[in-house]
Amino acid sequence: MRPSQLPIPRIRLARRALRPPNTRTFETSTPRPFSQKNPRLLLLSQPSPRAQLPFLNPSSPWPPSGQPQLVRLISISANQKRFFKETARQTVKWTILIFITSNCFMLAGMGFLSERQERAFPSPHEWSLYTRFRFRAAKWQQVPENNKDLGFPNYFHVYNEFEVALARLEDTSKDGVGLVEQEGDVPGVGKAGFDLSAKSEEWREGYYEVLMGMGQAAERLDGWRTNAKRNHAWSPEFIKSESNPRPKMPPPGQPPAPPIEEQMPPADPPENFYLKILTTKGFNTYQRLTAALAYGDYLSYKKLPDSAEEMYRWGLDIAVSGLPTPDASEAINLQTAVLSSTAPKDTLTPNLVFAATSLASHFASTGNISAALPIYVSVLRARLSADLAPHTPPTPPPDSSIVGTMLSILMLQEPVYPPLPPTGDEPLLRREEDLCDEAALKNYIGEILFASAGSSPATRQQGLNWIREAVSNAKTGQSMEAIRTNRERKKKCETCEEVGLENWGKIMTYLAAEAREEREVAKGWSFKGLIWKLWGTGELEKKIEDLEGEEEGVVMRLGKLRSRMLREEWDELDKRYNRIFAF
Repeated sequence: MRPSQLPIPRIRLARRALRPPNTRTFETSTPRPFSQKNPRLLLLSQPSPRAQLPFLNPSSPWPPSGQPQLVRLISISANQKRFFKETARQTVKWTILIFITSNCFMLAGMGFLSERQERAFPSPHEWSLYTRFRFRAAKWQQVPENNKDLGFPNYFHVYNEFEVALARLEDTSKDGVGLVEQEGDVPGVGKAGFDLSAKSEEWREGYYEVLMGMGQAAERLDGWRTNAKRNHAWSPEFIKSESNPRPKMPPPGQPPAPPIEEQMPPADPPENFYLKILTTKGFNTYQRLTAALAYGDYLSYKKLPDSAEEMYRWGLDIAVSGLPTPDASEAINLQTAVLSSTAPKDTLTPNLVFAATSLASHFASTGNISAALPIYVSVLRARLSADLAPHTPPTPPPDSSIVGTMLSILMLQEPVYPPLPPTGDEPLLRREEDLCDEAALKNYIGEILFASAGSSPATRQQGLNWIREAVSNAKTGQSMEAIRTNRERKKKCETCEEVGLENWGKIMTYLAAEAREEREVAKGWSFKGLIWKLWGTGELEKKIEDLEGEEEGVVMRLGKLRSRMLREEWDELDKRYNRIFAF
């Protein structure tokens, strides 16, 4: 069939109601401006300057409703996938680097601080690293300036640190290799300590410091309570008891005290450590003597004078056992503890003088001045008659500076352990720094003489002269190079001068008041008053004026000294507390 004879298909248009030309059709989606008219009206409308194409007007809205955000997210994640991966990779890399760097700096800081502590608080090189670390930590916390939140040492933490070090030192599988337990018990004491004969002197010195530190910390913790976890300790004022029915509330940050059934002492009794030193074989005379006297001081504090005197006597026996002569009566009377005036100079030792002075102080504190005065006089005579010590240059302090510490760390040099202190069994020598000790003895003698003089003017004047000389010696000692450059010695001399001025002022107040009473009696009509009227009261008035003038001068000197001491103390505290760490 020819193409012209083929049937022509008819185009059927969509049957829709014709709308007026000015009627707008609102579609679901907003069409383009040039496709807003119905396709059937394209031929009927006036031609516009811009073509209206039907296929640009979609038959159904796209994207479907509710999916535009999804499409946008899919589009963003697809386009920025590489950026997100790179950002995640860089984040992980720099986090690991910062973590490693900060930990390295932290470890370096801890090592540097530990090296500074080693120079300030040396520990024996034979000990393991962990034992030395706990030992230094305890010594570090004993410094008040390193406990800025409290202002004083936290003896609970000090005791815990020393306890760990002691457990490792007494463990034969760790730092206690070579320790031997002594068989048998000491009568009246209990189990004896170890035998340290196989250990070096440095090891024994460190072991002694640990035991003494635990004993001193246990004294401060007497009456305190803790719980089984040992994470807190409460002082007696926060513990409810019969003597404290209304305890105080703990400070902020500390939980309340546990119930009574959960409370336990935070430390062993102090005598456990002092007696362990006394019964351990291997300690020298000075170490055992200091332990005995420390235990005696603790018993005096606990109001046990008889037990304290027994310990002071034990300390005196320890000092006598170190004398170079087998006959101790050549140097001291063991009954009265008075040093012999005819004793050879090589038989008088610092330990003997130390033990005798402590016993005399105990007698004076308990009111037995008749026994204390002869001991003080004999000790002062022994000090004044001792040979002068040869002049030795002062030992330079260990280099604890930042530069010195850094150089030793870089050169891998461990600081040398300092020389051990003397045993105290050497002959007594007189040094410049002992002038403050002599002034303290003169203070004691003058105070006892005046207190026991009664109505004897000569004895009173003698006691007053002793005190005046003590104040003069303490004042002179503060200008000496050996005392002026040492803060502790200077503080001791200033305290001695303060006590002397205070005693001097009290004596002058007493004498002036007594003179004023005599003047009041002279104004009366008694027999004594008639004698004063016959002889005149001019001398009495002059005496009162002199006594009051001297009293005023002493009070002024005491006020100036105390203000200077307070100013120096505040300046020193400012320097120490302004440091990050105090050594």
